[in-house]
Amino acid sequence: PRDFIHRLLRRRACEFNVFFSLEEAVVLPLIHKGFGTLDEFVASAQTVLQRRRTRSGKSLELQVKAILAEEGLVEGRDFDYNMESEPKRRPDFLFPGQAAYRDPAYPAEKLHMLAAKTTCKDRWRQVLNEARRIKTKHLITLQEGVSEQQHAEMTASGVQLVVPHRLHTRFPSAVRPHLLSLAAFLQRLRDSRL
Repeated sequence: PRDFIHRLLRRRACEFNVFFSLEEAVVLPLIHKGFGTLDEFVASAQTVLQRRRTRSGKSLELQVKAILAEEGLVEGRDFDYNMESEPKRRPDFLFPGQAAYRDPAYPAEKLHMLAAKTTCKDRWRQVLNEARRIKTKHLITLQEGVSEQQHAEMTASGVQLVVPHRLHTRFPSAVRPHLLSLAAFLQRLRDSRL
């Protein structure tokens, strides 16, 4: 089988290296210049951390989007990226897309969504209202494990984790059988088109 996650992780590592090099070139001179107050230092540090979090999340979305294209899924035909499902609700990926989602005659069981979050922690709850017609919300994450209790809460809320296969061992043994790999998720998409 194709190693989707190897591609994803390798690309993210390369991207991180470029980002950190640029960040160091921009931020290090500001640090050397110094800060007038503790509040200035804290504000600067918070800006750097927020920029890192935002970039990391967007990176995961764009890398997943690239893998979908490499696997033959066409944006605008097989999926839509960051399109509105309901007013002010934008799932990262909607399959087969916004038009099908908004068509009441389109069977709900053939609709899928995929949210991308580097870590899920409590942020997984954000996906619950992103596509109301879709019963099971899929969430791809690079987080290395969640507790059995958190996984049970996610499952009861209709969230199915999509996790790189090589990270499955980082999850409690009771949770592992319920995890999907990206390959398994893509197969579900293909099967639902039949």
